[in-house]
Amino acid sequence: MAQRTRAWIRRAGRARLEDGSELLWSLAEGGRGRRWRATTILEGRIAHALLLEIDLAGRPARLELSTEAGMLTLHPEPDGRSIHGNIVHRGGVRPLALAWGPDHDLEVVDRPVVTAVMLRRLSSSVRVGEGETVPVLAIDRSLAVRGGTRLVRRLADRRWIVADLAAAREMAIELDQDGVPQLGPGADSWPLEP
Repeated sequence: MAQRTRAWIRRAGRARLEDGSELLWSLAEGGRGRRWRATTILEGRIAHALLLEIDLAGRPARLELSTEAGMLTLHPEPDGRSIHGNIVHRGGVRPLALAWGPDHDLEVVDRPVVTAVMLRRLSSSVRVGEGETVPVLAIDRSLAVRGGTRLVRRLADRRWIVADLAAAREMAIELDQDGVPQLGPGADSWPLEP
């Protein structure tokens, strides 16, 4: 049986996002990969709650996202060619079945945790000064899931620009050594366990 060569990462933190919301997050590694949990609070109300499981290859294995619009679940199928799930909303349930492949990633629009997962995976293939176009399934606050692409440029070892050319917006993001987004002044993090 192989032994781990380093301790599993188990951290939590908080930060203020550009829209004024407060992001609370946790990251826990284990024998099956990583599990992110994140919540944003805006004007005293929860704006979104996220659970994102990442497999050992750094790929999304399960996403659960709740907003005022409802609850969304997505999980890639074992064949790797499709991603399925559903949206539960006030009017009922809407099943989802979308194309998916080994180069696809997920994005929750204007929320950095899921983007950080994509960049951590790409850090093994995109060198500093280079870029890549990545197919994504982007999820917005209304839980609409839309296919698209993101132009990803690696500016430095841990600093990136992610651009949605169709929407004319981009986000600068820096990751720490654990793949956690560094979110500016006032951001803080703590170990989950003593």
